[in-house]
Amino acid sequence: MKKYLTVLLCTLIFLFNNVRDANIVAKTNELDEKVVVKTNIETKIEEPEIQEEPEIQEEPEVVEESVIETSIPTEYVEEVNNVSETYSESTETYSINYGTYGRLYVSWFDVALYDYNVYTESSSSLQELVDNYDSAAFYTSRGRLVIADHDTQGFNVLTGLSEGNTASIRFADGNSITYRLIRKEKGYNTGPDLVDTSNNSFFNMDSDLIMYTCYDGGIMVTLWVLA
Repeated sequence: MKKYLTVLLCTLIFLFNNVRDANIVAKTNELDEKVVVKTNIETKIEEPEIQEEPEIQEEPEVVEESVIETSIPTEYVEEVNNVSETYSESTETYSINYGTYGRLYVSWFDVALYDYNVYTESSSSLQELVDNYDSAAFYTSRGRLVIADHDTQGFNVLTGLSEGNTASIRFADGNSITYRLIRKEKGYNTGPDLVDTSNNSFFNMDSDLIMYTCYDGGIMVTLWVLA
């Protein structure tokens, strides 16, 4: 009996060990399957590594060279050149008109002097001399030199002068005479005489030269002496 119990116990122990080992193997396989499944799932879920594409360096944009216009257009430059050429090519000598006696220069005004005493031998009159362009009448009367011209032709310059101003008569030979203004006064031309507002003759006043022109219903008279 004792022997039979011993054999039964050993058999049970053996069976228990086999079942335990089988469970262990099954669990091990199950774990392995889970690991494999998990690994597969992780592998499937894992996103593929994105490789950065190499950066493409853009070629620098080629800027077409543009023609920069100068601030001075071609037409203007040509115009300047034309003026310059005209100036450089101008070699003509300016011809000065000295009339028959000379040329008077007073302030900003100048005019050719024509000797009325010479023209009295012809049909020309004093009026015709002063009426002509660039022409003033020059004559002698009662021991005085006299110059007359229209105020509308520039001889109104006399009205703006002051005592002490100078005037000159230049001649074709290069010589000149300078006069200084000593008196300026309104007067009248009576025909045979030049008188002031008190009827005093300007020819009786000290002077070497008398110049006059029309002014305010009468004449403006200026007396000059050699400077």
